[in-house]
Amino acid sequence: MRIACVGTGVIGRSWALLFALRGHEVNLYDVSEEVLRNARVYARSWLEAFTLKEKWEKKKLEETMARLRPTTNLRAAVEGVDYVQESTPEDLGLKKNAFREVSLIAKPSTILASSTSGLSMSEIQKASLRPERCITVHPINPPHLIPLVEIVRGRETSEDSVRRVYDFMSALGKTPVVLRREVPGFIFNRLSAVLWREALDLLDKGVATAEDIDKVVSSALGLRFAVMGPFLTYHLGGGEKGLEYFIEHLGPAFSDWWRSMATWTTIPSSAAEKAVEGVEQMESVKEKPYNTLIAHRDERLMELLKLLHGWSL
Repeated sequence: MRIACVGTGVIGRSWALLFALRGHEVNLYDVSEEVLRNARVYARSWLEAFTLKEKWEKKKLEETMARLRPTTNLRAAVEGVDYVQESTPEDLGLKKNAFREVSLIAKPSTILASSTSGLSMSEIQKASLRPERCITVHPINPPHLIPLVEIVRGRETSEDSVRRVYDFMSALGKTPVVLRREVPGFIFNRLSAVLWREALDLLDKGVATAEDIDKVVSSALGLRFAVMGPFLTYHLGGGEKGLEYFIEHLGPAFSDWWRSMATWTTIPSSAAEKAVEGVEQMESVKEKPYNTLIAHRDERLMELLKLLHGWSL
């Protein structure tokens, strides 16, 4: 399949790497030559580290890199491709403009997918000549490693487009989830936003340091939720009587906790300042440069994916 990645920042370059790793020809489009160079540098750096760790042949690395073809010409990137993954900045106007321009060039059958983190596809697709082919395919960073994608149809998205995207994502090794209706932020970001708000509030109130709050997630909550989600987790927490028993007996405690939790909808400046300071004071951040932290994250993710999902390339 021929693919175009429109926008090659953090998310777009990761999508491109995934598509190339799975054997697809990928046109990388961006208005900035520097961003395109950075995308290829990122891909090569990641592949070199992966090759060293997994003992890939050098030839395989070069074949993957050869599938990534950068261009600042949108027509050259999109014309004749079967699938477009748009990953421009999270701005409705920019995304509508991108979908309008891409739909003028792409084949009638081409899927036009957006990486938006929570904008409405029903709004985005209004700008397209073929709204039935427009769909949200929201990845979790980094897309070339995290399996989940949230597939969200707009009001005019066809069932055929949903099915084609679902099958394509499954063939890539992704774990697709189809939302039954649009909601701002979809599922992943809404759940993440609740946790993030409470983490900020706990930090702001002096309950714990940013580093210790992160440890609670990575050493307990994240480990448990890596195996199963909240519904099944709490079902098992109810013993043999399951979730009904859990809700009956621990529901009142949750009510007490919820009443004491943050409800603000704008991050307080004091919480923002403490969060930035707290991250800067973390030992790992002080000891390791940004790219090293990224590499460490990816290595750990790959080990978890191998164990939990049988991940391989």
